[in-house]
Amino acid sequence: MTLIEQTMDRKVKEAFQMFTPRSCDGFKLESALARNDSGGVFDLYIPTVGFKGVFCDVTDDGGNWTVFQRRMNGNVDFERGWDEYVKGFGDLRGDHWLGLEALHEMTKRGNIELKITLITIDETYWVAKYSNFRIGPGTDNYRLSVSGYSGNATRNAFHYHNNQQFSTKDADHDSHSSCNCASGHKGGWWYRKCVEANLNGLFHGPAWQGMAWHDGTLRLLRYSEMKLRTRF
Repeated sequence: MTLIEQTMDRKVKEAFQMFTPRSCDGFKLESALARNDSGGVFDLYIPTVGFKGVFCDVTDDGGNWTVFQRRMNGNVDFERGWDEYVKGFGDLRGDHWLGLEALHEMTKRGNIELKITLITIDETYWVAKYSNFRIGPGTDNYRLSVSGYSGNATRNAFHYHNNQQFSTKDADHDSHSSCNCASGHKGGWWYRKCVEANLNGLFHGPAWQGMAWHDGTLRLLRYSEMKLRTRF
């Protein structure tokens, strides 16, 4: 490849980076690459990650949501290692995890809110919203910062994990002195000692290893979705 060709490629890439959106703000459903009734897959440019497909929810609660976690049918295994949780995995139109590095880049400037939607196995519908949500850098193992709870989830279970680093079965960063919570609870998460919320646990697992939310006891779930947007 000639120097001119290399320069042209770089300029084309820079142009795409400049004009490719970096969040789901303002997307219209009809512009989606692939879609369903509530939203669709769009291409974003995320610094340190590059071009990445994301699912944008353009209808719920005013729209502009970037979905970064969804569990709906158990078709994707969430008991994975560190590298996969950093990069992301799954089907953007189904079960998926967007990736920790993307989450850090999208939240590091602050002013981000989080919405968690849950359905229990006995068909109870819960929403937990947080007015402040941020994920730290990889050098701090993607530490969670979350506050400002509202919703009907009966217990602010996710806040138990506030200020915790992310852990996986092959990267133990939890606060437990004698076990790896990620290995025991079968997922990657911001474990403490160990869980009150375990949304990346086994889709069809027992309470302490399954996809669950603490409501006096760990309540097993059949659906979860986590999404973020800029707080206006």
